[in-house]
Amino acid sequence: MKNASGQRTERGTSTVEFLLVLPFLMLLALAGAELSRALVTMNVVTQAAREGARVGAVTPVGAFPGAAEARVNAVLAGANLAPAAVSVTCSAPCATDSVVTATVTVNFQTLFPVLIPVLAGPMPLTSTAQMRFE
Repeated sequence: MKNASGQRTERGTSTVEFLLVLPFLMLLALAGAELSRALVTMNVVTQAAREGARVGAVTPVGAFPGAAEARVNAVLAGANLAPAAVSVTCSAPCATDSVVTATVTVNFQTLFPVLIPVLAGPMPLTSTAQMRFE
């Protein structure tokens, strides 16, 4: 476009370029936010598995699975997460030096399923921890 003096002007070009790049920038920012949420959720699930294994390792055999699963649920509830599956087991026979295994699964749900269709469905995040029974 030329102005009154015959020189070319490029007014508004940067605005048009910004509007063309904006959707990609927004998608990148939202994907980064969702990845961060998934990493935080995975960290909580890992901590819950560790806590469950530790409580299972020091709890007497009679109260073994209930106390450990209650601790896992308490850790997840503290982060406002609902467990999809919780399992705390002890290798037979459950005696000193047996292995206590805690497995925790939580379904991660994205906040932006329309914008990030790859993560539209619930994505299970699972963590397992093992400790020696004391």
